Amino acid sequence: MSAKKNILLFVIMVLPLCTGFAQSYIPMPSDSATWRYRFYNVDYVTQVIDCILYVNGTDTVAPAALGGRTYHKVFSRSFIQTVPNDSFPPNVSVVANSPDTYYGAIRDSGQHVYFLTLSGETELFDFSVAINDSIPAYSGKVKVIAIDSVLLDGTYHRRFLTSDSTYYSIEGVGSNRGLIPGIDAASGPAQFFCFTDSPTFYTPDAAIACTRVYPAGYGLFTTAMPISKPEINISPNPAIDILHITTPVNKNLQLQISNCLGETVWTGNLGYELYISVASWPKGLYYVRCKGHAAETAVKKILVQ
Repeated sequence: MSAKKNILLFVIMVLPLCTGFAQSYIPMPSDSATWRYRFYNVDYVTQVIDCILYVNGTDTVAPAALGGRTYHKVFSRSFIQTVPNDSFPPNVSVVANSPDTYYGAIRDSGQHVYFLTLSGETELFDFSVAINDSIPAYSGKVKVIAIDSVLLDGTYHRRFLTSDSTYYSIEGVGSNRGLIPGIDAASGPAQFFCFTDSPTFYTPDAAIACTRVYPAGYGLFTTAMPISKPEINISPNPAIDILHITTPVNKNLQLQISNCLGETVWTGNLGYELYISVASWPKGLYYVRCKGHAAETAVKKILVQ
């Protein structure tokens, strides 16, 4: 058989494999995900706002006038501090100095991501496009010039590079400017630090640590228990609606929550932090068991009221 026939046979055999493979669309997260930002508002003094936007599995339905669609609620948590002019404090974990607030809501539809506020719905991302198509950006639209993938926690997410070298979007994450690309404060655009969706983690700048903004009163309600490895923090305790679980480092811990009868009510993994809705759980005592990579196991008690 000639060399040309060999090449043709190889192409015929491989082509069905290639055409049959397609990367599945990865929707935006609806639970246990956070986007970490920082704002600087500079005048005679500097107001520094450390903020996260997060989803915790709470859904809402838009009014009939907006189609009655189901959205995932987005909440905001902020820590505000005032420092001398031109003083920029380090990016560290902080405790919010005000209660969490409702920020808006997102929904996926046909590889499009929409954001709902009181003023109506806008399109945040379009992940259905091809090269040379235009996509929404921080202001107006930009053209897609290339599509590649980034590997996050063992899963490839498509990335859409644009004609603006400072902007790109990522399936299931948002963009290198966060969930809301055009988010800003009085002084200008925000600085986006990182995205976490246990155990997935992404940051546009690996040199900046992905720190946390804990709920207001976190230090008062966190249950401190004398365990060594693995270390987790749980708040609030007692819990009513949401259980917030964190670990100092991304250990990808295995979590299991059981009731006082020994019945498992929740299982999953913990990266940096996790939000679990407990609003529908029966009131009572629960046990959180976490296992690390070296099979160390720790148990904590929580009370759901």
